[in-house]
Amino acid sequence: MITAPPIQFPNRFQQESLNLIERLLPVDSSGFYLVGADMRHSGVVLHNISADAERRYTQRYQFSDPLHPRHFHQSEVCLVNIDEVVEESELLQSDYYRSFMAPLGHRHVTDMYFRRDGDVVAIMTLLRTVRSGPFRPDELAILRSLQPFLQYSLNATYVPARQSQRSAMQARYGLTDRELDVVEQVVSGASNKRIAQELSLSLATVKTHLQHIFYKMKVSSRTEMSARILGDLDADA
Repeated sequence: MITAPPIQFPNRFQQESLNLIERLLPVDSSGFYLVGADMRHSGVVLHNISADAERRYTQRYQFSDPLHPRHFHQSEVCLVNIDEVVEESELLQSDYYRSFMAPLGHRHVTDMYFRRDGDVVAIMTLLRTVRSGPFRPDELAILRSLQPFLQYSLNATYVPARQSQRSAMQARYGLTDRELDVVEQVVSGASNKRIAQELSLSLATVKTHLQHIFYKMKVSSRTEMSARILGDLDADA
């Protein structure tokens, strides 16, 4: 039996999915988010979007977003283009556009939704500037053709692997859910400041979590912790 190679902890699938899209059509910025039951982002991977912009979105602007998944959660919609759901004049006059999108240079947005048992579990957002222009019908057709494959891969391989990895780390070291979130960020290369922004924590709280993690794992540095985690995952694969 042929088995799939292990997925690099924690976000290789998201990174490669964004890379694939950006090879197929021009995109100025993009992001791939896992979505919890509360519709908030987690497991965020960003291309050409600052962590500060993501933090501002989650703290203030997400529920003003016309493409927010709550608008489509009970439907079977898998791809939504902002120019198809909001009149241009309405969008350009909105506080969401003027206070959030425009300062970042964003104008055209297409979101791809990934579902599990009907619920949205992840979102890929693709953004363009005014200069880059809107997503053309043929480009949207490409994205629609890719969505089923990415959704299948997400549900069949990535999400189960990620959950399994988290459960294994939690059982092995007695980590809390929040400590696991910090571990994922460290292994992906995030600084303490970036972890604080991503998880909406203070720097002091991040440092406290790291102290607890180091104690539980019997390591003394971020480098040693990352090596231990990746070694454990290789051994478990």
